[in-house]
Amino acid sequence: MATNIAPDYAGQEFIITREFDAPRRLVWQACTEPEHLAQWWGPRGFTAPVCEWDAQPGNKIHVVMRAPHGMDFPMGGRFVEVKAPGRLVTITGALDEQGRFLFQIQHVMTLIERKGKTQLRMHSKVIKTTSGAGRYIGGFEVGMTQSLARLAELLKSSGQPIVVERIFKAPVAQVWEALTQAESMRRWFFDLGDFKPEVGFKFTFTVEHKGFTYCHLCKVTAVIPQKRLAFTWRYKGYEGDSLVSIDLVEAGSQTRLKLSHTGLESFPQSRAFARKNFLGGWTALIGTSLKEYLADAPREIVISRELNAPRELAWQAMTSPEHVVHWWGRRGFTTTIEKMDFRVGGEWKQVMHGPDGANYPNKHVFKEIVKPERMVFTHGAGAKEAPR
Repeated sequence: MATNIAPDYAGQEFIITREFDAPRRLVWQACTEPEHLAQWWGPRGFTAPVCEWDAQPGNKIHVVMRAPHGMDFPMGGRFVEVKAPGRLVTITGALDEQGRFLFQIQHVMTLIERKGKTQLRMHSKVIKTTSGAGRYIGGFEVGMTQSLARLAELLKSSGQPIVVERIFKAPVAQVWEALTQAESMRRWFFDLGDFKPEVGFKFTFTVEHKGFTYCHLCKVTAVIPQKRLAFTWRYKGYEGDSLVSIDLVEAGSQTRLKLSHTGLESFPQSRAFARKNFLGGWTALIGTSLKEYLADAPREIVISRELNAPRELAWQAMTSPEHVVHWWGRRGFTTTIEKMDFRVGGEWKQVMHGPDGANYPNKHVFKEIVKPERMVFTHGAGAKEAPR
């Protein structure tokens, strides 16, 4: 005849092993720090809104698992042995409505690292049961298996880079200037002392967050003008080193930007260095601050050409009236130079004649002359004869 007597699980043992593609240090942190444990503890679909998990011998454990339908399952316990980063012994069990243990299980977790991967072995033994323990212990192995699968997913994502991509309505030259000129960077990035787009250049800046000051130490590692900028990113007084890479692709009059931040797993696994903080920070900087800066920044046109001639000859062609008249203006236009006082403060007046007979007067004032490499001048059209 069938009976409804619940099985006695006292003394039953479970052994579960898993291998994670992550270093032991990272797995240990995920298993002993509450902000990480709460992300994977419990079967799929469950959350852990309460996670009091301070891994020190003798400390109490209190975790509340919440099922997808909203029902809470509280768990209590204590830490018995904590030997970082390889051995953790705990005693845990489900609690009834009065906070009493329905059962208790002793868990011995060991971590062994081999060639960058980590084997986790969980040896669990039921040391105490009550009449209401059956429905919990009966599903223990399935629940723990799902929890460890979630842990594997968390560890896998922790090694992935942060990637932020945006398209800006600005030419590549303007975006590059915003990324590499200290004065521009201070308006959308951080308050830098100085910055130079040169491999090996070191720069620093500090950020205050929730009462703490973080000193950033960075060094430029790659520079391809208007295409790629990369620099290391670490924190003074903290372990870890990471890399920020920014790639630009011209898309007509627009620019596609892709930022990647790798190596986040090398930082301390604490709330301050949580992955979501980096993602939120870069999203705000690139998606909002840089976008707004580029929208407000004065428009610039940057044109570069390589001439098959020595610099001295190119300088003469650009500064001597008898040469300028032969190339200044669009195809089909001719130019009359009325005045070209080539000195700082001097005026340059010329009129371009279009194929249709229209005249386009221009006036310039030379602001800087560094022979034979640089000249700066203002450029304006004559008001009276310029077509509207």
